Amino acid sequence: MKVEILEQDCVYDGFFALNRFVVRHECFDGSWSASLVRERIDRARAAAVLLYDPLCDSVVLVEQFRIGAVADPPCTWMVECPAGMIEPGEQPEQVAHRECLEEVGRTPRNLDRIGEYYVSPGGSSEKITLYYGEIDSTALDGTLCGIAHEGEDIRVRVIPWGTMEKQLNDGQISNATTLIAIQWLAIRRLQEKVPRNG
Repeated sequence: MKVEILEQDCVYDGFFALNRFVVRHECFDGSWSASLVRERIDRARAAAVLLYDPLCDSVVLVEQFRIGAVADPPCTWMVECPAGMIEPGEQPEQVAHRECLEEVGRTPRNLDRIGEYYVSPGGSSEKITLYYGEIDSTALDGTLCGIAHEGEDIRVRVIPWGTMEKQLNDGQISNATTLIAIQWLAIRRLQEKVPRNG
């Protein structure tokens, strides 16, 4: 199916860019839509990592302030997978290693690609490559990390799988990347495809 971009204007260009489009697209019945005005937040691609310690049967996440959740106080300090933007010339796997070192203080081993997905394609171009990596979580819980000059204030959280599974089943995970990652791990555990102690 085809899309025609009739107009494109940059409305704002800061940390993100906001672009306004006038488009029309081919419809499922073979006709063409009317001209539609759509706005899109343009972001660089990102990489995120689900960190798992198979010896302790625990997940390692990071907790940090998120402006997008400020209107929802219980979620303003979000617990999530380490993640970061992919800079020009970088590969997603490089970013996965870099962000784990910056946000957790350690790099993962046995890094495997889980998948790639659009975060909110109704209005954003952001796409995340998600990885699984194993890590030694010894003495990590409560560690403070992050790049100070980037305004990062990050606390490492080591969460036993039983607690994480309960949060998943109770609908307590409010970050989409983390929800996808934990669901992936739950499925892999059922299939016995993830090494674990005990």
